[in-house]
Amino acid sequence: MGFLIEVFWALFMVGVPIGIFTLALVWWSLQSGHFKESRDTDALMREIKTLTGKKKKKKKSKEDDVHDDRKLHPLQKKWAKFGGGFYGIVAFFTYLVIEVIEIITTISNLGGFIDFLKHLNFNLIIQMFVAAIMNFVSAMIWPVYWMRRVETDQVWIWFAMAYAGYWCGLKLAQVLIQNRSQSVT
Repeated sequence: MGFLIEVFWALFMVGVPIGIFTLALVWWSLQSGHFKESRDTDALMREIKTLTGKKKKKKKSKEDDVHDDRKLHPLQKKWAKFGGGFYGIVAFFTYLVIEVIEIITTISNLGGFIDFLKHLNFNLIIQMFVAAIMNFVSAMIWPVYWMRRVETDQVWIWFAMAYAGYWCGLKLAQVLIQNRSQSVT
């Protein structure tokens, strides 16, 4: 019974959020034309690697302009900086979770948003900048970050649910784009 509870808990705490986050990022990237391949998952994964700069071509053609960083939204650029793919999605998600928690904590420790604005000074800005860099490092080593926060002896279930969420989000984004393109034609 404990195993099923662990699977259920991991599904809703990790699988569903990663799935939704993946769906949103990949669908948005497909929708905005940053990826051409919406049918073949392997081809889409290769395009994601190209976006992140992991696989660079020696000659740049007109088709490669689709992956030009200058055309990417800042959120898509951040995803690319984290490496794209499963690792990049979870790292980016982790970064957002850490930042949101830290911002909420900072604001509540200072007595609310108005008091936060009153206390905003050079030292606080420097502290926030340093914290953002540390949060980036924590996000890059996201397995360590999450293993410290999840109290379980079956960590593999949490990783499996995270990957399952990623895979489902990726596939659902492809299906939504395919259905949209079929209904347009």
